[in-house]
Amino acid sequence: MPKELQLTERNPYTDLSLMQKNYVEARLQGLSRAAAGRASGAKNVGQLEHNPKVRAAIRYLIRESTANIKDLTKSDVMTGMLDAVEAAATSAELVMAWRELGKLIGAYEPERKILEIHDYSQDELRELSDQDLLRLAGGRMKDVIDDAEFEEIEVPQN
Repeated sequence: MPKELQLTERNPYTDLSLMQKNYVEARLQGLSRAAAGRASGAKNVGQLEHNPKVRAAIRYLIRESTANIKDLTKSDVMTGMLDAVEAAATSAELVMAWRELGKLIGAYEPERKILEIHDYSQDELRELSDQDLLRLAGGRMKDVIDDAEFEEIEVPQN
């Protein structure tokens, strides 16, 4: 849409009732439909959500708020996510908001694992000590009896 038309577009938010304005503001703050309905005092949230004036106001305000998205900073995003944490109505919403904050600050850096692959021949394996073989198999030495004496016993057969 050309910039001249955007400047002359009428703001549909001004035509809303107080309840509708409260609902639109709550939705734009990230509240769910039900939570925004409770916040605005609406009895029929579905009717409010599908009201053409409300939908037009939400679209208009989103367009206006994102018009200068190129000026958005990491700090602005952090502030928005912290607002979402405070506005979370359920534990699931709270976890999602914190997860996004964690991603934003780099708390979920990828874990690096180094995998070394060595192809041993049968002869090389025969030459390895028991400790080296155990290490290759991924075992720990505390689980292994290092030195013991064994006695062979005969089991009587019936």
